[in-house]
Amino acid sequence: MINCTKLLQSTETLKEIKRYSAVEKETPKWMLRFSKTASPIVVWNTTRKCNLRCAHCYINAVGEEESDAGMGELTTREAMDLIEDLVSIKSPMLAFSGGEPLLRNDIYELNVYAMKLGLRTILSTNSTLITRDVAKKIKEAGFAYVGVSLDGTEEVHDRFRGAKGAFEKSLQGLRYLMEAGVKTGVRFAITNQNYDELSKVLEITRREKIPRFSLFQLVYGGRGKEIIDWDIFNEQRRMVMDYIIEEARVSNGMNIVTADNYADGIYLLQNVAEHEPERAEEVEKLLAMQSGCPAGDGLANVDNQGNVHLCPYWQSRTIGNIREQRFSDIWFDEENEILAKMRDKTRYLKGKCGRCRLNHLCMGCRVRAEVACGDPFGEDPACYLTEEEIAGEKVWLHDRS
Repeated sequence: MINCTKLLQSTETLKEIKRYSAVEKETPKWMLRFSKTASPIVVWNTTRKCNLRCAHCYINAVGEEESDAGMGELTTREAMDLIEDLVSIKSPMLAFSGGEPLLRNDIYELNVYAMKLGLRTILSTNSTLITRDVAKKIKEAGFAYVGVSLDGTEEVHDRFRGAKGAFEKSLQGLRYLMEAGVKTGVRFAITNQNYDELSKVLEITRREKIPRFSLFQLVYGGRGKEIIDWDIFNEQRRMVMDYIIEEARVSNGMNIVTADNYADGIYLLQNVAEHEPERAEEVEKLLAMQSGCPAGDGLANVDNQGNVHLCPYWQSRTIGNIREQRFSDIWFDEENEILAKMRDKTRYLKGKCGRCRLNHLCMGCRVRAEVACGDPFGEDPACYLTEEEIAGEKVWLHDRS
């Protein structure tokens, strides 16, 4: 993720990172993307069951009426074993995702267990099931953060989510979380179906005093692969980033973040180089520390049946199953060719991504590349940078040697 607000308002600096690195204390959440630990952040799809049917669901979630036995989902004990393994390798964070994770009866028990072992956790939810009592349970269970999706105002959001009334329930769920003192944020996945809703959802986030707004791009996984024609044009991406940068510069009390397109970091760097050239070197170094797309390196996914993937969107590529091997053994397998390549992406990038002098800051989306080019190391079709821009002619680059 690219935290545009922190980068543009100079609240995220190398000095601050070094200060935290020099002391033995829990790493703040905002620093996790700069972490160079060998162990990844893990997104666990706790269930495929969901009470909604979202058009862009990356795991093709099914109805909540499906039986647990029929889904073959990890048991409470198997989930605890995973948590213990992640603690043993010092994973920075476990994200409970879905489907809808609140449909698991043991979700609070599992989070309490993770917290007791010292594993930081967050929750991804559509928030339609969050009542005042549920918000209190989420707070008591110790989730560090809860991310809630809003894809537009009422009519648009309900259409995206396949359920009338979803918008009001999601917004009320957000309010209950805020009331309970849970750190929370809004996630907006942009397509050509809700392109005009961006400013409206950002304004809702600001009005409700929600401290974080995250803009996500369409990734071609799950049902997202079926709606590739919903993706916005690259010229629109540039206009969206111009808007995001403008809003992030003046944002007061809310962090504006972009995700799923690390070209945003390069575009933001160009803006800094033009308007605040004295800060360009530091911003470039911060982006280099973050290293772009973390799939297969700083990010992993475990699905509801224990299959391990390179990232949550890459369900089509499985590298093992935690019912057969521990996650740590799968992830640190030195003979796994795709893992080795994903941890040295810049050596294998092709096409526009391969030509890009700044690809160490981005690396593109390998899922979109595989779907569009048939090659996971091909060029990302969502890169909106020009040939001049990928040549690095508009920014200062520090010596990488």
